Amino acid sequence: MATQQENKDIAIGQLKNISSWVSSVHDLNQLLELILHTGTRIMRAKASSLLLLDQKTQKLYFKVTTGTQKDKMKNFEISLGQGIVGHVAETGQPLLIEDVTQDKRWYRNISDEIGFKTRSILCVPMKVKDNVIGAIEFINKAEGGSFQQSDLELLNVFADVAALAIANAKKFQIAERENKGLKQALGLSHQIIGESKDIREVMADALKVADSKASTLILGESGTGKELLARLIHQASSRQERYMITLNCAAVPETLLEDELFGHEKGAFTGAGERK
Repeated sequence: MATQQENKDIAIGQLKNISSWVSSVHDLNQLLELILHTGTRIMRAKASSLLLLDQKTQKLYFKVTTGTQKDKMKNFEISLGQGIVGHVAETGQPLLIEDVTQDKRWYRNISDEIGFKTRSILCVPMKVKDNVIGAIEFINKAEGGSFQQSDLELLNVFADVAALAIANAKKFQIAERENKGLKQALGLSHQIIGESKDIREVMADALKVADSKASTLILGESGTGKELLARLIHQASSRQERYMITLNCAAVPETLLEDELFGHEKGAFTGAGERK
């Protein structure tokens, strides 16, 4: 049987390896799986969870879980300050709980609902520049007993590496989306001919508007390229995968224009047999 020092040496070696692994993984979901499964192996835990903090809702969401009841865990969300993991995320401080039944911070509802017996918990925050982005928790030692202080020290180092990798993966995803949008916009922009300062400013404004969900009104004389500009905005927006439908308003009688653009309710006028 390996001694405690031998186990620690093995864990340190695995920590060194994961530093190189995670830096090469840019897919966020794949990265989260790699982080948690590697951490679970290092900590020799029976179950584990990786939760990310939503800055808007101020809630923690289960992104990856392991253990016999892992599929049920993703149905839950944790508020800051709620339970062990909520407390860790709120304070930014790790916790090692040898017997959860003796700790008033333990939120037992989840364990009771999924039918899992929790004995001990090791939980650490994931932080980037002192900002908590989530937490990792490990539940119950696989060989029995409880987690040790040495486990906590290792996990703190592990969580720092994991948090940095997650932040980098998120930045990569954002850059990839922006790059895709720019490529599509540039693919269309070659149809807009002009190198003047005014044209460049108009195209720059169009790309800014593309990030907004607000309606956009483009004014100009006939033949000045209003539709091309509208297509540029569409292709650079988050709606690029959807259809862009154009309508020649000048060809629609004034009395029917409102109906064509906004539709009508059933019975609104003679012949309106259904909602449009």
